[in-house]
Amino acid sequence: MRKSTPRAICLEILNRIDETDRRADQLLTNAFKRYRHLTSLDQAFLTDLTYGTLRWRGKLDWVIRHFSKVPFEKVESKVLNVLRIGLYQILFMSRTPVSAAVNESVELAKKFRGRGGASFTNGILRSFLREKESFKYPKFEDHPALHLAVEQSHPLWLAERWIEELGAEEALRVCASNNQPAPLTLRTNTLKIDRDRLVEKLKERGLHPVPTLYSPDGITLREPPPVSELPFLKEGLYLIQDEASQLVTASLDPQPGEMILDACAAPGGKTTHMAQRMGNSGRIYALDLTQQKLGLIENLCLRLGVATVMTVRADARQLLSIPGISGFDRILADVPCSGFGTLRRNPDLRWRKGEGDVKRLSELQSSILANLSAYLKKGGTLVYSTCTVFREENENIVEGFLRDHPEFQLDQIGLVLPRESFLFVQEGYFKTFPPMDGMDGFFIARFMKTA
Repeated sequence: MRKSTPRAICLEILNRIDETDRRADQLLTNAFKRYRHLTSLDQAFLTDLTYGTLRWRGKLDWVIRHFSKVPFEKVESKVLNVLRIGLYQILFMSRTPVSAAVNESVELAKKFRGRGGASFTNGILRSFLREKESFKYPKFEDHPALHLAVEQSHPLWLAERWIEELGAEEALRVCASNNQPAPLTLRTNTLKIDRDRLVEKLKERGLHPVPTLYSPDGITLREPPPVSELPFLKEGLYLIQDEASQLVTASLDPQPGEMILDACAAPGGKTTHMAQRMGNSGRIYALDLTQQKLGLIENLCLRLGVATVMTVRADARQLLSIPGISGFDRILADVPCSGFGTLRRNPDLRWRKGEGDVKRLSELQSSILANLSAYLKKGGTLVYSTCTVFREENENIVEGFLRDHPEFQLDQIGLVLPRESFLFVQEGYFKTFPPMDGMDGFFIARFMKTA
């Protein structure tokens, strides 16, 4: 029996994203576990092919629309994904022979839609190859938004919005940045090792670690191997976490011995970061909706040696019942959001989420923040954070909360952050958008309860 090829597995992943709304990174991880025959080179090829096809889908679809005799909206999604995979290889993977890209795509189409599907796929790919050098894309000076939608492969609504908010040139910079691969950043688990020693151990394994500038626990790996080959990960000496995400815990500034509530806590990166900042002293109550999500937190705590976290199945929008707790010293509301600050590492998000999601999530965020505020002690600290970039999910939520809750005031977030990160404090908030220094786009607000 013929083993599944990386191209066939990529197609399977893209189809699953369309059908189930599963995330690409989760599906890739599952594929590596399922298809044991894949070599390291196969895994690297599959990763590039999957993320690249998702990242450049807008440009690929522009080509398909031009050459397809069937209206784009009527082309079956599985055949569309075959064409996207083939075109991505032709346009962006210079080391892949064009003949292999075309022939494998035709075979994949034939498997799903017989000779008709194969002929349709072959016709579009061959037609593009004949006109590739003269094929026209929208010019920036003629239609900036359409140029960003096609040449930079972003949804048109998003391109139009960023041009209005940031200006055309800055929007172009942001979109271009989103199309760069995200750096691999680690967070040292200081319960087991300090950052300097971890850097040395990684160097001994032939890696190229560089301490991050803003997070005192962070390390960026240059030219990293596949995650499955990273040393010391299973031993719990670190976990993978973006640098801006690490600064959420710095903004909360948890102290040893305190009682802390972490709402919407899964998969546990910030929860365990709090525990290590507290020296495994005190108690952190980690909330989430399902037992499956709580299991992720518990497994991570076990791997990292965290002993102060208690998981609680609860809805952060509703009445909380935690016996023996009259109030918390600090609360983290790292709320569900549209995630548009993470488009580099989650390129599928730009196609899975839309403007309607922003409105829906902003209502959810407001209700979570309002509910959690009731469980904070007087003088306590509440941090609100997202990994998105829209005012509806960030500043508007904070401003509405302060209007409705006069017992809270915006606290000086710059006083608790590392000095190097002061340049990201704007209007009293911590913001890393537009993107700078390779970090994801994050928003953080810090409140103090005064009455």
